[in-house]
Amino acid sequence: MASDHPFQTLFETFGKLPSAHAEPVNRRAFVALGEALSVPVESTGRCILLRAPRAGHGKTHLLSRLQHQLAATHEFIPLYAVSGSRIDAASVTDDALRRLLRQLPASAGLSVLDLMVRRLFASALQPLVKSGEVPCQDREGALTALRNRPIETFDFHHPNAVTAHWARENFEVLGPRLSLELSQRAGLPIREVSFWVEALFRFAATPADQPERVRALGEAVLSGPEGGAAMERLAALLGLVALLVRVVLVADELEGFSAEESAALKFAAFLGSLRQSVDPLDVIISLNQDIWQSAFVPRLSGGLTDRLSEVVVDLEPLTEAEMVRLLESRVPGLGAEVLDHVDLHKAGNHPRGLLRAAAAAWIEAVERRGSQGKAAATPPPLAPDPMATAATPSEPAVADVPSLPPSPFSSGSEPDSVRSSGDEPKGEPSEDAANSDYQIDWSAKNEEPPPRESDGVPPEMADLPEPGVSSRSEASQDDEFAMPHFGEAVESHPQPGGAQPPPLRDPTPEEADRVDDLLRQFRERYGRGSL
Repeated sequence: MASDHPFQTLFETFGKLPSAHAEPVNRRAFVALGEALSVPVESTGRCILLRAPRAGHGKTHLLSRLQHQLAATHEFIPLYAVSGSRIDAASVTDDALRRLLRQLPASAGLSVLDLMVRRLFASALQPLVKSGEVPCQDREGALTALRNRPIETFDFHHPNAVTAHWARENFEVLGPRLSLELSQRAGLPIREVSFWVEALFRFAATPADQPERVRALGEAVLSGPEGGAAMERLAALLGLVALLVRVVLVADELEGFSAEESAALKFAAFLGSLRQSVDPLDVIISLNQDIWQSAFVPRLSGGLTDRLSEVVVDLEPLTEAEMVRLLESRVPGLGAEVLDHVDLHKAGNHPRGLLRAAAAAWIEAVERRGSQGKAAATPPPLAPDPMATAATPSEPAVADVPSLPPSPFSSGSEPDSVRSSGDEPKGEPSEDAANSDYQIDWSAKNEEPPPRESDGVPPEMADLPEPGVSSRSEASQDDEFAMPHFGEAVESHPQPGGAQPPPLRDPTPEEADRVDDLLRQFRERYGRGSL
């Protein structure tokens, strides 16, 4: 179908690795973002402004690739604007938990949050074991297990994880000590850290096959405070995660900010307060140039504008080479051919416009080729070829098996099925084409073809030799019964090519004696009397 084409995907979702990618497109921006985020986990975070001249330049595609590359050391949390224009502490807390609760493959229901809780508790328990507050018979062995195998050591669901079971039984005493250690390490209020330590401990200790553990966590979070207290709770969650990995907040779809005058100002103030509470927090604001100029710049002070644009990465228009590579990511090997049929004035110089124009050109070429194929289905009648009687009736004509091109943009205005005889495809010539120099076009000369000597001959006689032509193989010189065929050699039929047979002559005496001797031997051997 014409609607099925390789350029259908025009929009992508952040977090899903793109199926098609052209390496040169936005490569400079990809490298700049990677360098800005590739820092130690304890480094101070920055706010990165990713701008595009207009929609469709590949911002979401770029961020999804960046997330996939840094997945081992970074946790990317997408921010979704409520009602299109509001991002606050409650919505970001919900976004963060949704992201952290994603299940791990082949883990029997465990999530990313399960592993993070185990690592947090193992790191907070180490100083308590080392100082002796937590009694332990093999202190060095316990410290080694907490450092090197934190996930196995705090596996609450394994019967042999004695440390996890001990922590569960003594959590009322151990919990406050873990909360104090983590709050001091992250520089966060003890009250909000204690809330998360208790909530996350109950979540991780509940068997993974019980769905109520997620509901209990959600109810505990949603029943929390509002306003400034909600901001402190969100900061505590992000600060605890930031002890393990780099946390990157990504605000990608902010087009709705242009509909509300105060949306950009509230968002900038929210990010500023959050970054002051969580020092190693990174933020990426991804938007188009028109949204930045209309919704942010007129409503923000110089200081807020500078904070949001601490690092600026601008996307650039596509070059011709990048256009070819982008098209080849969808149709390998056909990028330049497709680009020749694209109206670049309408497509523009951004990926989405180019792909949309390529899709229109592809569909138009497919429909045009299909209409030509229908017209070629009933070819005009041709003059009968008298020489065609030699062809086998079961063999299909060449025009019945057209060779399909790799794309609808193949050269030539007519399909292969109606190509004239002068446009034969290159390759090995057919047998008829190889013998064309030795054939006569009788229909062109308006002459009757010569009668074929096999016309009117029964099939059983068709293999008999013509007069004057021997069907036997040449006799061996040692065969004593081999006789020269004088009678056949003197027939008066004209020979091919105009050659005439030799004149008749009398046999020599030696030949006559030889014949008599052969006849005598024949009569002696077979007793037939005379011939």
